[in-house]
Amino acid sequence: MLVSRSLAALNRIPNTFIRCISSTPHFRSSYGNSGVNAGSAQSLPRRTLTDIQQLYRSGTPISVVTAHDYITAKYSEAAGIDIVLVGDSLAMVALGYEDTNEVPFDEFLYHVKSVSRGNKSSFLVADVPFGSFETSPKQALETAITLVKVGKAQAVKMECGKEQLEYLRQIVDMGIPVMGHVGVTPQRHNALGGFKLQGNSTDRAVSIFEECLQLQANGAFAIVLECIPNKLAQYITEKLTIPTIGIGAGPFCSGQVLVAADMLGMNNPNIHKAKFVKQYDLQFERSVNAYKQYIEDLKSAEYPSAELHGYKMKRDVLEQFKQKADQIN
Repeated sequence: MLVSRSLAALNRIPNTFIRCISSTPHFRSSYGNSGVNAGSAQSLPRRTLTDIQQLYRSGTPISVVTAHDYITAKYSEAAGIDIVLVGDSLAMVALGYEDTNEVPFDEFLYHVKSVSRGNKSSFLVADVPFGSFETSPKQALETAITLVKVGKAQAVKMECGKEQLEYLRQIVDMGIPVMGHVGVTPQRHNALGGFKLQGNSTDRAVSIFEECLQLQANGAFAIVLECIPNKLAQYITEKLTIPTIGIGAGPFCSGQVLVAADMLGMNNPNIHKAKFVKQYDLQFERSVNAYKQYIEDLKSAEYPSAELHGYKMKRDVLEQFKQKADQIN
């Protein structure tokens, strides 16, 4: 009865929005609470699917960024990001693998746990890495459960094709929210011919739209649209009743996601940057300059300073120490 009344009150919110994997009550919203200091992310309780749905219904853009460790999680928490995604892109930007498919599940889970410790206020979604769900519905469900139970994720993101929709449905039915992903799906980049625009032909655009409808019908609570034409993303967004999260899909999606390493300029500037990336900082250059300055300070004896960076010892204690130390020698 409680679920029925809640569903009616929330005006046909999909079941995945009700099954909120969170330590906070399902229908509590951190938006609009009186007495909450909006400038302090520390004071906000963990966002839930209800919060994300409220943003979607109000037309407020949903902010999503990736995080791959404790410190990037802290950045997103302090900024008040709506959704933090522990994406398998960390394989490349944080671990140095050639592509996302190489990262082992246990290694990926380590990073999910780190992010969950660092960010206590954003809604936390974890990718389901390549090789951890494809062989059977049982494997997919076990992976999702581990990401929630051990990694403390509230939801998972799957790059599942039409042939794996039953996997998604089973995970949703077990009470774990699932975010879909269409367009450029990095885990399938070999089959796609690389990382290139998708949906720029009639047949491919129709196929992507059908995938979105099927993901929605099977319980996905949101869908990432990656590297598809602006107008196709707009059409899909207008036709769906769940949020779309764009990355290289133009300005008409319900929200946007960027990889933290890209937007913060953590990578070597000589590495190719995707067209859709807006760089908000130059952390690589600033960090390299800081290291160079550190080397110069050591050589010039600017650092460490005895007065600014050192600790003092009382004169009599020093003299007594020297006397005893000399006896030891």
